[in-house]
Amino acid sequence: MTTTTTHSEKELAKLPVARLQDVLLARLVVREEAARLGFAAHALTQIATAVSEIARNVVQHSGCSGHFSVFEIADGGRIGLRISVDDGGIGIGDVDRVLAGTAPGAGIPGCRKLMDEFAIRSPAGTGTSVTMVKWLPRA
Repeated sequence: MTTTTTHSEKELAKLPVARLQDVLLARLVVREEAARLGFAAHALTQIATAVSEIARNVVQHSGCSGHFSVFEIADGGRIGLRISVDDGGIGIGDVDRVLAGTAPGAGIPGCRKLMDEFAIRSPAGTGTSVTMVKWLPRA
């Protein structure tokens, strides 16, 4: 028997991330979209906190601007948000050490714990791309 998983996504917002004001706007936008989808208050805080931390890293550490995107996603009957934050900056020297909490960047492993799915790519000199997903609990 073959099972088919349906996957869909709809872009809800795309914003530049270059200044602290952009971080605040990204936080506000993702919180409003998550509330619209029905996330509970504690999940709204988790999502907004993760977005703030990652977007702030772009402004403070990347050396250039980036962008933030939020998508409504559906997969196998689940509904959630996928958030992407990307920059073309200097990258992270050792992502594994950062994720392990043994290098500067303690906010990154904290974000990973707040979200259901977390991925980071950061080849040296080519920027950083973070993707985070938070799923609504199944009904």
